[in-house]
Amino acid sequence: MINFLLMKPVDILKKGLTQLRNLTQDRRTTLEAVLKANQPLSEADEDWLDNAGNLVDEEWVVEALDCTSDYERELAKLSEKDKSVVQKLKDLASNGEKTLESLKKLKRKRSSL
Repeated sequence: MINFLLMKPVDILKKGLTQLRNLTQDRRTTLEAVLKANQPLSEADEDWLDNAGNLVDEEWVVEALDCTSDYERELAKLSEKDKSVVQKLKDLASNGEKTLESLKKLKRKRSSL
């Protein structure tokens, strides 16, 4: 736990993003194989790829905060949606036990903001 407290804020977000990638990798790989085989995806699989399996927002937030010289100032400028991404990544970094289902709920909540 002390190591976590000594980490830079952006490194905590990177750790959370890595956790999220690990959680989604197997399903993403399976669905990509289905698509490469020109097989149709179920509506649920398409929804997952568009929402919980889509990590573009998470990657963008981490990159934006990693490239800034003033983390706190840049964090304050983020939208509420992006701040929810930050919180989700912090939660994943500190507690990698979140399930994909709870992440899906967070993603849906973010899209409704």
